[in-house]
Amino acid sequence: MEKIQIIDDDEEFASNISIILVKEGYETDVRNDTEGAVEHLVREKPDLLILDVMFPENQAGGFDLARKIRATSQIEKLPIILLTAVNQEFPMDFSAGDIDPNWMPVHDFVEKPVNTEKLLNKIKKLLGHSST
Repeated sequence: MEKIQIIDDDEEFASNISIILVKEGYETDVRNDTEGAVEHLVREKPDLLILDVMFPENQAGGFDLARKIRATSQIEKLPIILLTAVNQEFPMDFSAGDIDPNWMPVHDFVEKPVNTEKLLNKIKKLLGHSST
């Protein structure tokens, strides 16, 4: 069974996404902050990470964590889907076109509110499954 790590400070949102993923046959683990996340990811070795951008303690916490993951040899290739409401809160117009190995080192980008079907298709694609 494939394991998906969810790191999002919105506990209700993270729980809802977890419930959806479990119903789809995935094992999930939810964390609500980035503290100790690299060590946790190295230990647990999930197959994919769903990561929020903004955290109360650090508005760019997701970006920072993604960069730390890429700099950690044991998990540097971990597929990351970045989830965020940043475009709703700030007029920055982030998109998948902004994915960059240094600035935004993730595999895909999904805006909140999340279209569940779109998210599931992206997960399947990153895990090497058909998205149909």
